[in-house]
Amino acid sequence: MMTVMKLLPVTASGAQVAYLDVGATDGRARVYLGGLGLASTVSFAPVIGHPVLAGRGRHVLVDLLGSGWSDHDDDFSYTIDEHAAVVATVIEALGLHRTTLVGHSLGGSIAISLAAQRPDLVGELIVAEPNLDPGVGTLSAQIASFDEDDFVASGMHSIIDADDMTTGTRTLRRWSPRGLHRTAVSLLAERPMTFRAQLTAASMPKRYISGELSAENLDALRATGSDVRVVSNAAHLMMDDNLDGFVTLLADPL
Repeated sequence: MMTVMKLLPVTASGAQVAYLDVGATDGRARVYLGGLGLASTVSFAPVIGHPVLAGRGRHVLVDLLGSGWSDHDDDFSYTIDEHAAVVATVIEALGLHRTTLVGHSLGGSIAISLAAQRPDLVGELIVAEPNLDPGVGTLSAQIASFDEDDFVASGMHSIIDADDMTTGTRTLRRWSPRGLHRTAVSLLAERPMTFRAQLTAASMPKRYISGELSAENLDALRATGSDVRVVSNAAHLMMDDNLDGFVTLLADPL
């Protein structure tokens, strides 16, 4: 067994991505990716510490470049596909194959992109309310409404100051302002194949987890070929709203 926070250089300038590696080194691993303004190592810590998952298997929590405990790099593009490529670098560096890839919100979109780019690295895909369609997103739209330089100068501060000092606000403060803006813009952008279309095309076993209070169109989600599950009494931040329910659906075999 091991619990180690590690750093891996992933850019030409040597910027390092931070990841928490927990559990046995053998067997299939779960790789976790958090949402916009959040940190994977914070969002998913209660998940992997839950009695249903604690001490079972290997769990790798990756803080996206520019977030959490990872480095900032203003030369990095921070597009969804580039975030996915960085996660692929981490998976390869650990010698992992056919991982169970778990992504929440932004992390779900990155997970879908990674599954499309590198299906050899993803044995199972589990996404929780990812951004599936261009232009759809609350926080991302708020961020992208600013010019990048204006967001760096004042926009990010205005978003932080308007919120209470929640855990989400604390992790938001750790984001690179340019990284946050570029990520939000990429998340909302038109692309040749939408994340919804990529999810539909993904051939590995896949699950879509939705919060009951989010009231998503479940028929449309089932049309992607995903095993759709609903966390009761939970909205978008379902790990906070109903941790037991979320972990139960996450751990249920595909």
